[in-house]
Amino acid sequence: MSEVTRYDRLILENIQYDKPDNQGNVYFGSMYYDLNPLLLQSSRLQVKEIRDDTKQKYLVLQTDTQDFKFYDKLVQLDDHNLEQTYQKSEEWFSKELPMDVLEGMYRRITQPFKKDEIPTIEFKIPFHNKNLQTKIYNQSNELVDLESIVPGSSIIAMVHVRGLKFLKQTYYCDLFLSQIKLVKD
Repeated sequence: MSEVTRYDRLILENIQYDKPDNQGNVYFGSMYYDLNPLLLQSSRLQVKEIRDDTKQKYLVLQTDTQDFKFYDKLVQLDDHNLEQTYQKSEEWFSKELPMDVLEGMYRRITQPFKKDEIPTIEFKIPFHNKNLQTKIYNQSNELVDLESIVPGSSIIAMVHVRGLKFLKQTYYCDLFLSQIKLVKD
């Protein structure tokens, strides 16, 4: 198992980016942290809802009302991804891409929020052949199912930041929930 980095110990300059490779209809470039997979542990988050689209489930999480540091670190990661794409665009795409074009293409992990609101973060819940890929543990470190997570639950998430995924018109930081730990208030 690779080492997990707490969000508040993440040093953005230690992230390495692979040149994106053609993988069918997308280009994908892996991201590493000190040459290991980038596994990021969140702060304590509260489950706002489990949103079910037709093809995908999402876990909508809120930060602590007094502590936006995890959200802020994800904002910094978004900005770092943009900056690295800008700096490496010549090497990756054989042409320099202007920052305003990249900003228009990049789908952020974080969404802006209004004053006096609590920031939310949305993560895809990964399934493969209808099998949940995220391991969910209760306070006793026992595996539990997705139904154990209900709105209002407090969790700590381990997020696997895989890399940058480039589509025709957009690109984004591909990440997923690797593990979830239910915690008592």
